[in-house]
Amino acid sequence: MDAKVKKRIRKPRGRGLRSVSGCLTCRTRHKKCDEHKPRCGPCTNSDRDCIYPGDTRQTASDRPDASSVASNSSQIQNILCSPRSAPPGHGPVAPTLDYDATSGPSPETHNILDPELVALYPETRPQPEVYSSLPSESVSVTPDVNSDHATARWLNLLATDAAQEGNGFSLPSSPRSRLSRGSVSHFQDRGSSAHLYSAQLSERHAWQADSDIALSKHEAALFRRFAEHIALSLDLFDCHKHFSNHATRLALRNLGLMKAILALSARYSSLSPPTPDTPEPTDPNEAIQFYYETLHYVSTALQYNSYKHSAELLATAIVISTYEMLDASEHNSNWQRHLKGVFWIQRSQDVNGSSGGLRQAVWWAWLRQDLWAAFREHRRCFSFWQPIVDYPDLSEDDLAYRSVYLLSQAVNYCTEPLPDAGAEVDPEQVRLRTERGNELMDMLERWRSFSAAAFKTFPSHNREELHGWTPIWIHPPAFGVALQVYSFAKILVCLHRPVTTGFSGYRAFQKTLTDAVATICGIAIELTDPSCQIISAQCLFGAGLCVQSEAQQNAIISLIQACEARTGWPMGTMQDDLRKEWVKATEGKVL
Repeated sequence: MDAKVKKRIRKPRGRGLRSVSGCLTCRTRHKKCDEHKPRCGPCTNSDRDCIYPGDTRQTASDRPDASSVASNSSQIQNILCSPRSAPPGHGPVAPTLDYDATSGPSPETHNILDPELVALYPETRPQPEVYSSLPSESVSVTPDVNSDHATARWLNLLATDAAQEGNGFSLPSSPRSRLSRGSVSHFQDRGSSAHLYSAQLSERHAWQADSDIALSKHEAALFRRFAEHIALSLDLFDCHKHFSNHATRLALRNLGLMKAILALSARYSSLSPPTPDTPEPTDPNEAIQFYYETLHYVSTALQYNSYKHSAELLATAIVISTYEMLDASEHNSNWQRHLKGVFWIQRSQDVNGSSGGLRQAVWWAWLRQDLWAAFREHRRCFSFWQPIVDYPDLSEDDLAYRSVYLLSQAVNYCTEPLPDAGAEVDPEQVRLRTERGNELMDMLERWRSFSAAAFKTFPSHNREELHGWTPIWIHPPAFGVALQVYSFAKILVCLHRPVTTGFSGYRAFQKTLTDAVATICGIAIELTDPSCQIISAQCLFGAGLCVQSEAQQNAIISLIQACEARTGWPMGTMQDDLRKEWVKATEGKVL
């Protein structure tokens, strides 16, 4: 009798499959994960939290248990919705403190990069280790910057300066001890993917409301003013309008972002003249109260790892920065150094100009603020991000964004140290500086060659010249602002680049400045869109550095005042600073 044939044992179907790779979010959504850390591609594109099995970014002792999530959420609401203490009757509307701004990356690091021009200027390639160019104060800003340190340092800056006001402001001494109570056994099984993902989802409920936040009639009016007016300036060049469309929806479920928006809107309303929609002026003390409540919320919510990496925190940070920028237009504030705190947070989340979505919109809004502060403080911009996509592959909106990047590079160029008036001129230093200036000018002209078709001048019914400046109408208005930004960058490079000797060199220098001023002022004459007025006024400031006749100087002041009237953004300090520059020029001092 033949031996009984042994049946082959079939291996399980699941053996060999990638059952333990990829992040938990992609595995739950049945998406293919590229396993990029700390945040994979699909999670970045969909703006979702990215958690890997065994992720130790938050220890078990830091995670709230499931039973306390609901109570924690209600406690946050109770802390921030408690009756407000009586705000001070006098004093500035935002925390202030004398501050000597520190410099950004050192001038020796040359971070100009253009895909085609790099080959023409091999000696000016960026250094391989751009992080080593940061000053000692910024050593923590590295590729592995920790979100805990970044957010803590930023919040500490805000809280310390707020406490300096002496209005009794203080943050909770131990928010975690008040909000994280009970057992943590539910989250101690780190090997369970289901438990980790459940913990992540449950944790969000501690700082994210389950339903839309209820607003009073007055708060609803402030919220609407932000969505329909203030956010438009933040959304400049953004065809998707992420601040007015997306950030407002996030605010309906996040009290911290909502408080920040109300603070900015209240401060803006208190400085703006009454309108039919707001017949009564807003109490300026209301804005500072909303501001303090925002800081209280953030200090409480930062104990949650998901909040530290959230789009809500990024949006809150830039709205707070805009609030302080608005306040800085009236008196001294700490807005400039708080910009560095926002930079830390963005670095901790690996946010840059190509991140996509709201995160990218936040980065560009921050860069526009930082480059203006850097220009006024004579320092380098904090960012050292470099775009990779070349001009032929950019959309029209992305081309407009790129003009802002080029302006930031021009600001960096201005901060490079000049030789002392009495010192012996080093020919090699002059040569290198001239080459860097020429490279920037070539980059600007190359940008103009690609944007010429999209940013065309339309025929205008207004043919009346203003002191030799022909009105220039460009539609959409944001593209006109991009040309103003381009012209501002040319002015900065031209003023700080060594002038070629001889009459021909002098004539070329004067023509560049004259054309740039005519472009900025000509566009400003026709530009009426409220969202464009802040940057347009900043470019007018740059144009004002080049005019000498009193008639043209007065005309530029009147154009800046028109920008102020259209947007309601106070620009008195900008006008005073420009007049001071004219006085310096009259006295023979260097600008």
